[in-house]
Amino acid sequence: MGMRLLVFCDEDLGSPGGGSRQVLELSKALVSRGHKVRIIAPRIGWRPPTSSLDVLAIPGIPLPGLRPLSYLILSTLVVLTVLLRWRPDAVCWFDSPGQVGPLLGTRLASCPYLLFVNGLPQEELRGFWRWPPVMMFVAWGLRRAAAEAAAVVSVCSEVLGWMQRAWKIETNRCHVVKNGVDPERFRPIPAGEARRALGLDTERPYVGFVGGFFPWHGLDTLIQAVPAVRQAVPNVCFLLAGDGSERHAVEELAGRLGVRDACLFPGRVPFDEVPLWIGASDACVVLNNPTRLYAGDSMKLWEYLACARPVVATAGPGFGNAVEALGSGLAVKVNDAEGLTQALVRLLLDAEERTRMGERGRAAVQQAHTWDARAAELESLFERMTRNEAHG
Repeated sequence: MGMRLLVFCDEDLGSPGGGSRQVLELSKALVSRGHKVRIIAPRIGWRPPTSSLDVLAIPGIPLPGLRPLSYLILSTLVVLTVLLRWRPDAVCWFDSPGQVGPLLGTRLASCPYLLFVNGLPQEELRGFWRWPPVMMFVAWGLRRAAAEAAAVVSVCSEVLGWMQRAWKIETNRCHVVKNGVDPERFRPIPAGEARRALGLDTERPYVGFVGGFFPWHGLDTLIQAVPAVRQAVPNVCFLLAGDGSERHAVEELAGRLGVRDACLFPGRVPFDEVPLWIGASDACVVLNNPTRLYAGDSMKLWEYLACARPVVATAGPGFGNAVEALGSGLAVKVNDAEGLTQALVRLLLDAEERTRMGERGRAAVQQAHTWDARAAELESLFERMTRNEAHG
């Protein structure tokens, strides 16, 4: 029998960011598994992204600093109202900087909640949010929320490990639920077909990256590898689709190294086009520059694999360890342009190896790394939470 699940987040669900997609994909997968899901999220100029989801969009004051404050006040009232009238079996709270509505509401309504923590305040917050009094409030809220949660979940064990050490969160309440992928949307597309659809030269070899241009994605290392890769594979082209704080610096670096003509920067592409950009690539990269204490779990990795493309990834948890274990790619050391060059050249010159790796990655995704598989893991946690609540 399906459960009533209330999902709370502070994400703009109309944006293409990883946080919003995680909320939407897990919610859709839970609905498809027979549960009733209601989402509380801010309204930031978007329409509900899918008719299959019940979204309560809360208006706020669209000004820096005032938007989160207005959302805090209004969402607290809405959370409490939904908890008392709809009576969900459990709450899935995607941690939100400074938002404590679910904490107050679940206390008053005696409803268990699962706290999904994707990052730590000291690593994630920028600008106004790093003002010490604000940072202290946010850290206090997260610590209090974790202490009272029936389960604490993250995409990576490093976040949970830090919380266990620093905040004494019990290990038996901590669970890793990684990101996933929709294998119907992200499917293998013949390279020629994808290139023609994007107006690319069908005969050139391509290396692909689709995602945010941020310091932890190691794109400077990728650009540093381009000259040597081009020396071995003269007509190679690097497709770098996306945007972010580092994009200008990455483009400048390509210019200084004299390889701007070997790189294509289309900017942020429509979400529906992402499988085409991956499909146009012979190999894809997902790198991690350790600017944070945790590597995370890259959503783009699972998307590359679902599209049956071999992956070159930075060695370590959530990246190179995964592709090597699945036999779907190669791992290279952190910030190692020479090692990255060797791995890319190896794949670009060996079509049979690329095919074998791609097929293994696709098979692994279909077997165990879909959003439905991740929702099943959450479902198991919700069932345990509600049983404990009933016997509590």
